[in-house]
Amino acid sequence: MPTPVDKDVLITDDWRVSGRIYREASIFERELRRIYGRTWVFVAHESEIPVGGDYKTAYIGRQPVIVSRVADTGAINVMFNRCRHRGSAVCQREFGNTSFFRCAYHGWTYGAEGQLVGVPFDDGYPEAFDKSAMGLTHVPRVEVYRGFVFASLDPAIVGLPEYLGNARRYLDFIADVGSGGPELASRAQKVVYRGNWKLQIENTIDPYHFSFTHKSWLDILKDRTGTSSPWVKNVRTNPDWRGMDLGNGHAVHEYGPLERAGENAHAIGIGELIPFNLNVFPSLAFVGAHLRLVVPRAVDETHVYLYPILPRGADAETRNRILRDHEIFYGPSGFGSTDDVEVGFDRVTNGLEASASPNDWALMSRGLHREVVEPGTGIRIGRSSDEVPQRAYLRRWLELMEVEDGC
Repeated sequence: MPTPVDKDVLITDDWRVSGRIYREASIFERELRRIYGRTWVFVAHESEIPVGGDYKTAYIGRQPVIVSRVADTGAINVMFNRCRHRGSAVCQREFGNTSFFRCAYHGWTYGAEGQLVGVPFDDGYPEAFDKSAMGLTHVPRVEVYRGFVFASLDPAIVGLPEYLGNARRYLDFIADVGSGGPELASRAQKVVYRGNWKLQIENTIDPYHFSFTHKSWLDILKDRTGTSSPWVKNVRTNPDWRGMDLGNGHAVHEYGPLERAGENAHAIGIGELIPFNLNVFPSLAFVGAHLRLVVPRAVDETHVYLYPILPRGADAETRNRILRDHEIFYGPSGFGSTDDVEVGFDRVTNGLEASASPNDWALMSRGLHREVVEPGTGIRIGRSSDEVPQRAYLRRWLELMEVEDGC
């Protein structure tokens, strides 16, 4: 029987996780500072802003930003979406192409690179008023890896390649999809649920739940094909299906070695481009044939953006098949996301409200006793149904949450 634990402990040595981390607003606010304020956060793929003057709006945690491509140089800027006058968001559209951003409140106008170029009735300011110092504020760090654009609020953060570490191998695989790499030309499907953002991160890389949460989909496949899906057997016994802690909070579940990627199918009845599920800490993920971006809005409100990944240059039939396969499982009337929201997020959020229980702990220790460490790399490896990936992100989460602000 587990021994009693101090209520201020968030994660125990034997991997009990306090329910407080999913429901307390004070912990959420600390996450925004210590997690989203100190990591590299994905904000765009270059294919979303291919032409000079293109832009998109995004978030770093709850910080609204504009990601734009400079017309002359092709460089990418990430700027806070906040007018320097009275704080209004200057850009309202999710995507577009422009040579300027104008605040609708008082008409302050900024060039595409954020420089202040127009102030109505500027005689209200002294001649010494320095417009050059009042442009849109740029996010301290921006780097691009193989087309994936990341930004950081921490000016002293390590370079992006070092931060990605062992996850680079998998991003490289995705960047090499098809003959010309991936593009996110279809934009995003959006899901909003009332619950904590970490629930989606945990769910993304959890084959253990599939046989139960998505049983109705597996039953449909059996009716259509006349045979049972090999999913359950693979999760239980296939040694090539494995969860891995890549370090630095990143994690992957492989459905077979990358060098034999074409030999493996997920066996869930939808087309797949990527033979693994990947989490890039804290909020980027890849599943099957889509990029998944998790955006925290409140302790109990999360927005999820699902971008179908299309191989650049693929023919219309291939692109259409990927989109239809995406819709049938992940779409709003599909069989996958609806199950996850209901069972994995709504019901968990409801159950976590039983905070008066002396057992206010989630158990995240599955497979801990058989987890192995790969010599030379330090990568932790477990079986498909083990909670190695969940421990990977929570291990890094706890490290950052325990570092004091300003240190």
